[in-house]
Amino acid sequence: MLISSRPPPRAKEGCAMDGSATTFNARVRDGVHVIELVRADVLDPKYIIEFQAELLARIEGAPGAVFVIDFDSVRFLSSTALGALVEAHKACTKGGGTLCVAGASKEIVQALKLIRLHKLVRMYDTVDEAVAKRGV
Repeated sequence: MLISSRPPPRAKEGCAMDGSATTFNARVRDGVHVIELVRADVLDPKYIIEFQAELLARIEGAPGAVFVIDFDSVRFLSSTALGALVEAHKACTKGGGTLCVAGASKEIVQALKLIRLHKLVRMYDTVDEAVAKRGV
């Protein structure tokens, strides 16, 4: 029998599978799905697999929706995280939806532009701007 003092992951939020603190919050704002990354290391290889699986499940469960990923807390991106963004973009477009990035630092924006990801994923300075424009 396993005994743990850690609480189980909550259904409405994305949690790391090891029971650590929430890695992101998800909410719908004015019809737009906002994924707020609340840990700077959420896109670290330690968490990216769980994050990607949950994000893809949310995208597949809301075909045609606009998804905004709030990068305000993110300080670095791994190549695995970039791959996860590409997969999320593919899932969104397959279902007729749109994937956007908001609040990314100058360095992250430069990295996304370097690999031309900005050609696939719309980028906004703030979540408010992305929600107001509904990913257009």
